Amino acid sequence: MAVVKALWDSWADDAVLDDRAGGVYAKADRIRPIDHRGEFYQVAGPLNMPRCPQGRPVLVQAGSSDTGRRFAARHAEAVFTAHMAKATAQEFYADLKALAAAEGRNPAHVLILPGLSPMIGATEAEAQRLAREVNDLTDPEVGRRRLSNRFGGHDFSHLPLDRPLAPEDFPDPSSVEAARSRTEVILNLVRRDQPTLRQLLGYLAGARGHFVTAGTPEQIADLMEDWFADGAADGFNVMPPLLPAMLDVFAEEVIPLLRRRGVVRTEYEGTTLREHYGLPRPASTFDRVAREPALQEA
Repeated sequence: MAVVKALWDSWADDAVLDDRAGGVYAKADRIRPIDHRGEFYQVAGPLNMPRCPQGRPVLVQAGSSDTGRRFAARHAEAVFTAHMAKATAQEFYADLKALAAAEGRNPAHVLILPGLSPMIGATEAEAQRLAREVNDLTDPEVGRRRLSNRFGGHDFSHLPLDRPLAPEDFPDPSSVEAARSRTEVILNLVRRDQPTLRQLLGYLAGARGHFVTAGTPEQIADLMEDWFADGAADGFNVMPPLLPAMLDVFAEEVIPLLRRRGVVRTEYEGTTLREHYGLPRPASTFDRVAREPALQEA
């Protein structure tokens, strides 16, 4: 992060002249090397392009372990997270906002966006039927292999498909290095609902551990507004279970409801993702860093 942030700031905001008549594209004294020398990287710089319109790209982080949360609190501007219940989403939201504040950051500048996979029907019964039909199309043995990968290669081949699961059927999440937060999400679901392996694999097949729901457009809008208003989300990463059908229904029927309730914009007020998210443009560190010794890794 030290390297990429320094590279994005290796051109001053006023470096580009684009003086075609005079044959000068940029002011050389407003472009500088970063001369990064650390334990893992040595990077001279500068970047081979000017600072982008957003200053820096929006930094999006995923991963909800303790390590992931601390990293997000220091650096992230948007956080993609998985929660299968509003209560755990609220706990994560409050914790990460507090961690960001402890890092001296404005918590409002760390947007938390849980994944949401909504199956939408004209009636709740129709939405539930569509969800069952899609789940019936999944291959449980493919799902079993993917579940094994989630848990670091753990062998689930001995588990019957139609027996209710218990936490003891899974390895300790602390033993999983690659995707610890996602394994904890899965275990929380097992503790709460005691699904069979077949049901769990169906649940994970499309949304991969994110919140799955089925209902009418009004019910989906109610859920999103409730999470937003009650400290569980700043927005959502919508993951339609069927494409393009469910994305079309979401855009045509759920978004208008949210707009009428005043929780979704009716038009864009900017031109960049950063502006759409309401995030400030990061100030360039060019002049400050230029007066300091060579950048060192923290």
